Amino acid sequence: MRATRITRALAALLAGGALVLSACTSQADLRRAELATLAGQLPGEYRNAGQELLILHLAAPLVGDSVFYVRETMASDARRVISERIWSLAVAADRRILGVAYALDEPERWRIGVESPELFRSLLMRDLRTLPGCELLWEKSARGFTGKSASALCPQSWRLEGDELSFSDQAAGAPPAAGDGYFHFARAAAGARQ
Repeated sequence: MRATRITRALAALLAGGALVLSACTSQADLRRAELATLAGQLPGEYRNAGQELLILHLAAPLVGDSVFYVRETMASDARRVISERIWSLAVAADRRILGVAYALDEPERWRIGVESPELFRSLLMRDLRTLPGCELLWEKSARGFTGKSASALCPQSWRLEGDELSFSDQAAGAPPAAGDGYFHFARAAAGARQ
C-alpha cells in the first residue's frame, strides 16, 4: 500500500515536472517565433523629412543568426552618415527578445556593404564594440513590436508598427521635447534608394 502511494506521488511529480518543462519550452518557442517575425518585418528603408534609416538583415554567422546593419543618414544626402550600428537579436535565457547594439571599429570599411551585403559575411566579433547599456528588450505589442532600453545608461525606445518605425532617445518619464518625443519614419517603397 505504501509502495503504491509512493509510486503515485512520483508519477504526479513527474507529470508536474513535465508540464512545467512543456510550459517553458512553449514560451521559448513563442519568443523564437516572435523573433522570426520581427526579423522579417524590421529590414527596409525608412524616411522622414530630414533623415533616412536603412536596416539590412545580414548574413554574419560569426556574430549571430539575426544580425542587422542599421544606418541613419541625412535624407538629402545618404553620404552624410549620422550613425551606424550592428544589432544582434536573440532570445535570451530569461525568454525575452534581447537586442544588443554594437559600434563598428572601422565604419568606413563596411559602408560598401550597403551595395554588397555579402561583405558582412566576414564580420567578426573583434570588428565590433559593444555599446554598454544600449541593449533593447523587444516585445510583441497589439500593433507590432516595441523595444525599450534595458538600462538607463542609453535611453531608447523603438516602435515598429506596420510601415512606420519610430524611435526616441529620451529617458523614460522625461517630458517630450516636441510632439510625442519620437522620430517617425515611414517605410520607403522598394527600390526607392537615392
